[in-house]
Amino acid sequence: MPGYRPAAALLTLCLLLAGCQGSGGARPTPSIHVQGSGVKCDGDDHGFEDAQLGWSFCYPATWRFLERVQRSDSPPGTDVALNITDVSTGPDSGKFAFLIIGTYDRGSSSTLKDWLAVNLRIQPQLEPIAWGNAQEAVRISGQSKRFALTQHHVVELDPRSGAGNLDLEAALAPRLRTWKFIY
Repeated sequence: MPGYRPAAALLTLCLLLAGCQGSGGARPTPSIHVQGSGVKCDGDDHGFEDAQLGWSFCYPATWRFLERVQRSDSPPGTDVALNITDVSTGPDSGKFAFLIIGTYDRGSSSTLKDWLAVNLRIQPQLEPIAWGNAQEAVRISGQSKRFALTQHHVVELDPRSGAGNLDLEAALAPRLRTWKFIY
């Protein structure tokens, strides 16, 4: 068959070149493409940015996640749900957790306590915390759920980890300082 040898040689060359494309020790790439906004992360952490909702933060480089976004009617806003899996080679390898980041309209509330009273219809015990550049932030006592008041929004961080799963609390708490709220 004429032409068979050049086609076979070309195919062999392509396969050889593809096989030579090793990782070369390159750092893992983020599971979400991030552009601009100055997400500055320590060490190997990656940045996650949602410019439409107006926030960004850093997370461990070993996390991979599936993102789902849905509207929230009560309170009005948007929920970002992340199904997180750790792909490290360490003790957390294969562990998973679920994180909800709610971004809600602030409305006319002048304080976070006022917003929580109207929208959660409860008066939980609140612990003031530092959370990025939020105007005000609290953690509900005895829970890992946090709320931040920004210029136009209230952001809720609701980490959910079951026994034996990825400890989101331990991973997120030291990274709260990396959050940037744009509006």
